Amino acid sequence: MKMKTFLSLSGIGVLLLTGCSQTVSEQGEPGEQPQPPQAKAEPVTLQVASQGSSTVLDEEFKNVVQSFLAKKYPHITLNYNPEGAGTSLDALMAAGTIPDLIVTFNGNLASYKEKELVSDMTPLFQTSNIDLNRFEPGYITDVKNASDKGEIYGLPINVNYHAMYYNKDIFDKFGAPYPTDGMSWEQLIDLAKKVTRLEGGTQFRGLDPGSTVIWMSQPLSIAAIDPRTDKATVRNDNWNRVFKLAKSIYEIPGNGLITATPKDQFMKSKTLAVLLDLNILTPLSAAGKDGLNWDIAQYPSYTEKPNTYGNASVYVMVATKTGKHRDDAVKAIELITSEEVQLALSKKGRLSPLKSDQVKQALGADNPDLKSKRLPSIFKSTPVAYPVASPYRGKAEGILVNKFREYVNGSMDENTALAQAEEEINKLVATEKNK
Repeated sequence: MKMKTFLSLSGIGVLLLTGCSQTVSEQGEPGEQPQPPQAKAEPVTLQVASQGSSTVLDEEFKNVVQSFLAKKYPHITLNYNPEGAGTSLDALMAAGTIPDLIVTFNGNLASYKEKELVSDMTPLFQTSNIDLNRFEPGYITDVKNASDKGEIYGLPINVNYHAMYYNKDIFDKFGAPYPTDGMSWEQLIDLAKKVTRLEGGTQFRGLDPGSTVIWMSQPLSIAAIDPRTDKATVRNDNWNRVFKLAKSIYEIPGNGLITATPKDQFMKSKTLAVLLDLNILTPLSAAGKDGLNWDIAQYPSYTEKPNTYGNASVYVMVATKTGKHRDDAVKAIELITSEEVQLALSKKGRLSPLKSDQVKQALGADNPDLKSKRLPSIFKSTPVAYPVASPYRGKAEGILVNKFREYVNGSMDENTALAQAEEEINKLVATEKNK
């Protein structure tokens, strides 16, 4: 009997010890204070302004970002302000509304210094453990070029590329081989001659460079105006060469300058065999459903600069210097530039600024209209460094294009056209500075 009583008491002791053990485990080690539950983050709406980035901030982009934002930072809402009357960046600022985030291309960043919108975000990125080594170094350099001392005003979220798009049906119709990767400009122009035909009352054009002489000039790293002096820089051998080469495209009988946009001719009337352009996979996918039998090849190169195309506009997201919710704005940038979000966007057909092979290989994977296309051709070329540009760059290039058109139409030779362009650019700058 005594033995039974002892065993019963021992069992009770074990149970008590077990109970005490669970209590210590639940409350933490002896001597530790219980941790209070983490406070729920207050809801915040970040105002997003855009400038020159409407093709990036479309509904597809917004839906992808929102799906990830709801999981990781459910307290953050992004309110996108379209680049229109009353909601453009300048209009918001004029109304006293400083956006929390701006999405723009890197060529605009330098102008934001005067507006007191940007500052070096490097410390913020370090605090948030954002690894800049995940990005293609050239794109980070393109962002840094907007600053005076290599500061980083924001991070790339998307990049432009240059590619060759071609209509397979036109090449089949005229028994010509499809364009291939690694072609020089001269080889492409020779091929374009074979598919420029008047057939059944319809004029088929072989090639359009997409932006007359501007994109063609960029791989040579030449500019219309010097950003240091704001003086025209078009009377030289390189611009002379570009003018002549571009004219040889439009001199192909039946392939002259057109009033319609090259994109419409390629995707709507389907009478253009080769279009050189930027990221147009989304509209091409739609055109494919409407009967366009297209594919893609590597952008043509100058022989001395193989596998090189022009400026890859880098679309950058900036947390503004005086925004009210800067910490949350950085969280949004961290999320959008994460491998998970960039992978999801790549699958939709958007070129990512990340190095990741997984992200690159996923390009267009979620779009059945893109699965059969030769998308890896895009990665065979790299862009030149984005130039530090004069604020008058756009207007200077407009003058240059107009003079090129006069040259192609036979109004003058290339030397005269370039001399007149230089004179007009310098007059423009003088006028603008005196305003």
